[in-house]
Amino acid sequence: MSQDTRPKSDTSLTRRDLLRAGGALSLGVLGAGIAAACGPAAGPSSSAPAGGTATAAVKPPRPVSMRLGWLANSQYAGDFVAFDKGYYKERGIDLRIDPGGPNIDPVSLTASGSNTIGNVASIAAMFLARSNGIPVRAFATALQRHPFAFITLDQKINSPQDFVGKKIGIQATARPLIDAVIAKYQLPRDKIEISVIGSDTVPLKTGQVDIITGWVIDAPQMAAVGPGAKTLLLWDLGIKLYAFTYFASEDVFKDRSDMLADFVAASAKGWEYAADHVEEATDITLKYAKDLKRDLEMETWRQEAPFLWSTTTKEKGWGWMEPQVWDDAIAVYGGLGLLKAPITSKDAMTQDILQRVATRPKR
Repeated sequence: MSQDTRPKSDTSLTRRDLLRAGGALSLGVLGAGIAAACGPAAGPSSSAPAGGTATAAVKPPRPVSMRLGWLANSQYAGDFVAFDKGYYKERGIDLRIDPGGPNIDPVSLTASGSNTIGNVASIAAMFLARSNGIPVRAFATALQRHPFAFITLDQKINSPQDFVGKKIGIQATARPLIDAVIAKYQLPRDKIEISVIGSDTVPLKTGQVDIITGWVIDAPQMAAVGPGAKTLLLWDLGIKLYAFTYFASEDVFKDRSDMLADFVAASAKGWEYAADHVEEATDITLKYAKDLKRDLEMETWRQEAPFLWSTTTKEKGWGWMEPQVWDDAIAVYGGLGLLKAPITSKDAMTQDILQRVATRPKR
């Protein structure tokens, strides 16, 4: 089961049904047609290659597949922009993008070799897998802060201490996160009522619960809650996780590290362009992710784009990951008894690939 903590909004449920029916995006099936539609490689890149050389000829195509951490939508705008504009082809990567979903585990598929590269909605999935002996490591992250948050309509709730005496509705996969907050702030567990409600916003709006959990960038869910919503971001509460994190198996690191560096260079270019061209990036995404509402997808991407950047990326560039963030998160999950074996950030992530890509944007 995927460790995805992403809420399943009503829109997401529709996507899930479409996926099961074969009507949602499947670039794995459509890959050949999409590649043909994109035409030949666009010629030499105007930016430096992964190694930092001044010019680069187009490299011969190398087949690569990437498994998304969730269903295809505008939250992956950077990947789709890089694909659509030929940035991967410029780096000699013939990419196929496969969608994720509620019953699809990108970690096991990537570890087994079914996919070359995987993407997870939270780094928790990575270190939990590594703790269980699965040979995968992360090499870059799209989002610098996880957008998971506690959402309420009660304006008097300003901190975790205000959770005491309240009813909180969560997704089942969010249980470790609320447990981590309770432990960190030493809250009396018996005075907080927690129930699993999925992504339903009705219990919050009708007063059945005081707080729900979700992603602040999820425009459909936030729209359903209404304009009076107040959010407490998990990152700001001191539980720090990266999101939309790229990873590969140890075999890929050993045999195809040059490809991973080229992948990062192309992805960084795509995410930067998408952040600077919100409407165009949304429209590009909708070419591949069908049956979604443009206004909600655009608002989702507009809300997500700032999460690409941080004070760290101003110095280190797009995609950077700090080992301390990983070690702190691993310690949180270890303290909850969720790790099968002790690990550290060195087991679950590496900065080596990022350090080889001099062209990553800094902002």
